[in-house]
Amino acid sequence: MSTISLSPSDFTPDEMYLVLRDAIIPRPIAWVSSNDANGVTNLAPFSFFNVCSATPPILGFSCGPRGEDRKNEHFELKDTWANIRETKEFVINIVPEFLAEPMVRSSDPLPHGESEFAHAGLTPVASVRVKPPRVEGVPIAYECVLREGIALGRSTWVMGEVVQVHIDERVYVGEKRGLNHRIDVLKHLDLRPYARLGSNFYAKLRDIETLERRDGGQLGGT
Repeated sequence: MSTISLSPSDFTPDEMYLVLRDAIIPRPIAWVSSNDANGVTNLAPFSFFNVCSATPPILGFSCGPRGEDRKNEHFELKDTWANIRETKEFVINIVPEFLAEPMVRSSDPLPHGESEFAHAGLTPVASVRVKPPRVEGVPIAYECVLREGIALGRSTWVMGEVVQVHIDERVYVGEKRGLNHRIDVLKHLDLRPYARLGSNFYAKLRDIETLERRDGGQLGGT
């Protein structure tokens, strides 16, 4: 079996982006809501997203520049990072299957000051600890305050500390195996998290296997 082996210098920025995007799949989607200084709400999906730490609870996502021209050295910040950098607050909503189409619509390029909530036909729900709202109907939403934004070339790795968690009662399990506040986001098909693939492809969580460690442990895996 032959292998094509390349150096990062062999790729243009666009080519490297596609090699990463199309191979590192499936990816969870952070549906990030934020407010600007005037209170105008923005909502956008980001699939370069994951958990950074459980204690303290830190979530992170990569926010690239506004527009598609990654060759341009003079780029404009996306509203999401511009808002978070200014207000230090945001909400990460976990996208359920039944809101897949509105999620994609929320990525449409809109003029500054126009809210994606109205554009995508979504209902904002007031948060408890931060000003940006969460999305009505999502199974889980995490209110966050900015921990740090790390510049990585044209992108910024945005890390937020979770200060409030909202859980749809349909995925809330409660006590299980001696631990409180357990959840099961797989219980209802339409509430299962939607996953990002390459290009315009997405995935639904369907063919799920159970594999157990030999010692029977479950905590600590990443």
